[in-house]
Amino acid sequence: MAGAEFDKIFNWDGVGTSSGDYTDVTLEAQSPAGTSFTLFDSSAHYLYLGHASKFDMAVFDVDIAGSLGALTWQYRKSDDTWVTFVPGSARYEVDPDDDEGGQYDFSKDGAELFPPNILSDWATLTINSSNLYWVRVTAASVATSPTIKRIQMRPYAAYCTTKDVYELLQLANVLSGTDFTTSTIPTQNTVERFIMESQSYIDMYTRKSWRPTFVANEYQQFNLNGFKLDKPDAYKVLSVKIWNGASWDTKTQGRKNDYFLVQDTGMVQFSRYFLLPARFTSYNAPVWRWGGGEFTMPIKVTYLAGRDINTDVRQGGIIQDSSKKLAAISIMRSSDAGTLTVSGVDRVSMESRVAAWQEEVNDNLDRMGAFEVF
Repeated sequence: MAGAEFDKIFNWDGVGTSSGDYTDVTLEAQSPAGTSFTLFDSSAHYLYLGHASKFDMAVFDVDIAGSLGALTWQYRKSDDTWVTFVPGSARYEVDPDDDEGGQYDFSKDGAELFPPNILSDWATLTINSSNLYWVRVTAASVATSPTIKRIQMRPYAAYCTTKDVYELLQLANVLSGTDFTTSTIPTQNTVERFIMESQSYIDMYTRKSWRPTFVANEYQQFNLNGFKLDKPDAYKVLSVKIWNGASWDTKTQGRKNDYFLVQDTGMVQFSRYFLLPARFTSYNAPVWRWGGGEFTMPIKVTYLAGRDINTDVRQGGIIQDSSKKLAAISIMRSSDAGTLTVSGVDRVSMESRVAAWQEEVNDNLDRMGAFEVF
């Protein structure tokens, strides 16, 4: 699993604010082999997701599917108010061809996205003695409460931390403390943005990812044996659907069911031979070998991809080093960072150090780049 763990996860009864009103389910949410826990016992209940740094995705492994009314997502602003926002799945997962999809609803395994541009002025708040960045969600009605096996997250700064960049620039020689803050120049939020930009650069350059990537509604051609996912390092298939000419048929995952994922190859293999779609109309192709049918691109798949940077012993450390150097280059090129670097890294000229770091990063990423076939 490429995701990280939340620092705190609470179930809140929606009534009081004492410690007894919050149920701490953090440990249960961090262990996929642990005991499942229930969310949304009533429409008054809230799920709180909290972390020391900002995050833009939550991944849910569902044990028992829920049946819920409309969900309300909120985040905490610096003016101590909870602000309602529309999460990413409601914005990006809808299929424009047939209006299928929509907001994640806890009825199956899935992910919810929290776009950084939507959560403006996000601030920490102390809840049940935990001062963290929080997102919370509640349901307008509860027909069936979902039970959850695991909840993971994706931090803004997934490849390195702001502290890593601070130490690389040797800023302890200039500033007190061990990390960027809201009062340093640049601020911690600015450095976090530089790290996010470096992560995008690395992913684009290598055509790989070392953080969870949510791939919604990828279309594939049908083959009797299965199909290969477009993104490398897929680690969890969330849904496979087949177009029957009028609607999408949802298939069940598992070797005893319809399909399963082979992580080493990125192949989704069909567990048995079955005809999808059922009608064959090909005259030239050996359909008994390759499959065929009435519809083009009849398979729609949603999945999670990405490597775990903390367990990738071959490349994880190189990616972390490249990310913090790219972020440091952005700081040193920034007009407001000159005073910081005078006593930190001025033994070598800024231009020389930036050029050396950029060359080293590009050499490392060249060695790890993946081929992309069109």
